[in-house]
Amino acid sequence: MCKLITIFATFLCGLLSACSSTSETTNSQIPPLDPSETLLFQDDFNTFNSSVWTKETHEPGWTNQELQSYSAAQVTVGNDEGKTVLILTAERKGGKISSGRVNSKGKISFKYGKIEASIKLPVTANGLWPAFWMMGDNSNEWPACGEIDIMEMGDAEGIRSGNSLKRVNTALHFGANASNHQQNYFAGEASVNLQDGHYHIYSMEWNEQCIKIFIDGTLFNTFDINNNIYFHDNFFILFNLAVGGSFTGITNISKITALKEGEKVSMYIDWVRIVDIK
Repeated sequence: MCKLITIFATFLCGLLSACSSTSETTNSQIPPLDPSETLLFQDDFNTFNSSVWTKETHEPGWTNQELQSYSAAQVTVGNDEGKTVLILTAERKGGKISSGRVNSKGKISFKYGKIEASIKLPVTANGLWPAFWMMGDNSNEWPACGEIDIMEMGDAEGIRSGNSLKRVNTALHFGANASNHQQNYFAGEASVNLQDGHYHIYSMEWNEQCIKIFIDGTLFNTFDINNNIYFHDNFFILFNLAVGGSFTGITNISKITALKEGEKVSMYIDWVRIVDIK
């Protein structure tokens, strides 16, 4: 059994308005902390905090043969179901697609502990690719920086099998350089439809021995990192809503049916928090 060994977390929590104690939490849906847990960072997305998050901008095809551009305009904070949430919106207009991606690189990162986020996903097939993931907050190029994919949905196999509503992918990417890229990859079926219009909680528990992925509190997969040098550094957070690309197996915009011309779809993040576990 993996035993959590919390070493640290480096933060600016005292300086960041996004940090809060559980007594300040206004979102009643956030699960209470266990006695062994200490809150290190939390963002309820009452506003967009630029001291925590960076809105990314990239051209189409920048990575993974994805079809969307990333634009700051596609990242907003708004209301959903009476809550303030981070909204990443994919829009298809004039034969082009734009969407949203944020990261906390150089602002919020941590090493060992627990991260969890409450997310409402759009219906992905055919062509949407939402993700909640992390990368090493260091100067190394990918994949030497290390990458942890906590949740990805919308892959080609899920489309082929008609199982996109439940099929979840999680992975570790690493290696000295792109030519020597390695991955530990797991895809499986969640117990419920995760694209049902409701929020679901995606979590990762991380220590010196292993990384555990949970969906709505149920263990989904465990990765052994005991002898893997790439996963013992500070990692930062990313959320994005990609469209098309190698993961989906769709690289021609005419094959995207999940987002038609003139339509918008969104990925909603209600909250994210990082917890120290004793």
